[in-house]
Amino acid sequence: MHAGRVALLAVAVGVAGGAGVSVGAAEFPLPGSAQAGRDLFTGARRFQNNGAPCGACHALGGEGIAFTASLGGELATDLATMEPEALDGLLETLPFPTMTPIYEGRALTPAERADLTAFLIPAAKKGPPTGTWHFEACGALVAGVLFLGLVLASRRRKTPSRARLLTRAPHSHGGSR
Repeated sequence: MHAGRVALLAVAVGVAGGAGVSVGAAEFPLPGSAQAGRDLFTGARRFQNNGAPCGACHALGGEGIAFTASLGGELATDLATMEPEALDGLLETLPFPTMTPIYEGRALTPAERADLTAFLIPAAKKGPPTGTWHFEACGALVAGVLFLGLVLASRRRKTPSRARLLTRAPHSHGGSR
């Protein structure tokens, strides 16, 4: 009973203080929902101020092939050792030149930052993406098949209309009459 009260108090302090709290061997997570953060990252749930989903540009290791975008940096290597407070500060200010125009006037709310932090830090600890060669190989195969189809289709191309009309036209000498 006493351990339950201590755990409940630790969770309450963690929610009020905005940081994870350790009690004995138990680690109580940051406030925020990892599932909601995942949904925000992928775009399954829209940001309140209509910012672009993180996964449109960023890859996130260990989360599967859907998390392998390549415009922005790969987040697993950058966030694996970051403290939650530092990540929250980055999400609040977004000091990156590429992200500034995308999120200008579309700041993340404190709840969205907490949800993203609850999702990103544990996900980043899984490491960079692996096994993406399957996706790349399938893409290359589809591109090859489409290219082959274009080559074969161009070989069976009809003769130009003008050439067909000239071969059917009566041969006359001199003028249009």
